[in-house]
Amino acid sequence: MHKRTLTATAIAAVVMCGSATAAESRVSPLPHTVGAHGSGASAVSATRPSRPDRADWEKIKTAARLRGMALAPHRTAHFRAFAAYLGLSELVSIHPLAPGRCATALIYLYNNLLDLENAYPGENWTPLRRAVAREPSIQACAPAKPVRRVPS
Repeated sequence: MHKRTLTATAIAAVVMCGSATAAESRVSPLPHTVGAHGSGASAVSATRPSRPDRADWEKIKTAARLRGMALAPHRTAHFRAFAAYLGLSELVSIHPLAPGRCATALIYLYNNLLDLENAYPGENWTPLRRAVAREPSIQACAPAKPVRRVPS
């Protein structure tokens, strides 16, 4: 049990560091201006999208399907933990998103998968099934449909 907690903590740290690293890598330098502290450049961070691209959307759907499989009745604790591990592996590889409905839905999904990763035999999963039914839908992350224009 202690090993799983450490693993979950390590994954959370990697996700947080990965988000920070990805945000830093999107920083675009402005023309060099020497400031009062001798810094050679100023920086402005690029805005993050509020919705994922197609590849990330597929990863999110896969993680949600794995959560559904793990929450199905009559699954073993080992199956739940493994399905959750695979779902978490998908989520940690998506690009950072701006705060909003999609990011909120992904936080819930991520937390559900963390709970499932720590599954043990005999645990009652009915409360989590009920909570998942009330949580924000991942459909908030679906890519926007292209607008078709009728030629005039």
